[in-house]
Amino acid sequence: MLSYRTGVGQESTRERTVWYLCLAAAIAVPLYLAHDLEWHVLWRYRYFLLRGLLTTLVLTVISISFGMIVAIVLAAGRLYGPRWLRYLAAAIVEIIRAVPQLLILLWVFFVMPEITGRKFTPELSAIIALTVIAASYLAEVIRGGLMSVDRLQFESGYATGLSRVTIFMSIVLPQAIRNMLPALLATWIMLFKTTTLAYVIGIVELFHAATIVNSRELIPYTTYAMLAIVYFVCCYVIAVIVRRLDPKYVLRSA
Repeated sequence: MLSYRTGVGQESTRERTVWYLCLAAAIAVPLYLAHDLEWHVLWRYRYFLLRGLLTTLVLTVISISFGMIVAIVLAAGRLYGPRWLRYLAAAIVEIIRAVPQLLILLWVFFVMPEITGRKFTPELSAIIALTVIAASYLAEVIRGGLMSVDRLQFESGYATGLSRVTIFMSIVLPQAIRNMLPALLATWIMLFKTTTLAYVIGIVELFHAATIVNSRELIPYTTYAMLAIVYFVCCYVIAVIVRRLDPKYVLRSA
């Protein structure tokens, strides 16, 4: 048994070594090929690009935070609510997921003011649209996580005198989140990249900022190489943070 575990540990170490070598090569080769690009031109716009990156990160954090709250309500309603609530939650999720994300953004920015009689700022419109998109995709991830938790958890909670809400929030949901961390990671990364759509309503996030710089300087290779590197680094950092929160990942790395 000890030799088996040692062999598994050595194999895991080799896999991580190969992964890091491939990652280093994937980063080093493009950087070598791009060493003669006009990085000094982008450096002049560094504060403008950093403000765009900050806007992207703010949109991502806010939309995912509010989207998670709405998604938990939708998923719980679809699983545990009365029949009318289950149908309503399912209809909301399926309709939003079937509509192009860009259309949702345009609908919030142009149509909602006509319905409500109040003008929405581009920032508020982007937050609302991205929150709706995040909620619809995260709801299915959370529903799958909730379904992975044994129903006996509810019965055990009832036996100890806990309320339904307490059982859900303190027992079922934490277990579900641990089970669905890989799917949550993929969804969060997708939502981070979805913020690029905000440029169509005039928000200067990272992608729009880089496009403006490219229009002024006409250096597409350098500009889009920079975008690829920044988005890769941000997504990789998100992946590392989420994996470190996964107990199974910590045990495998130990």
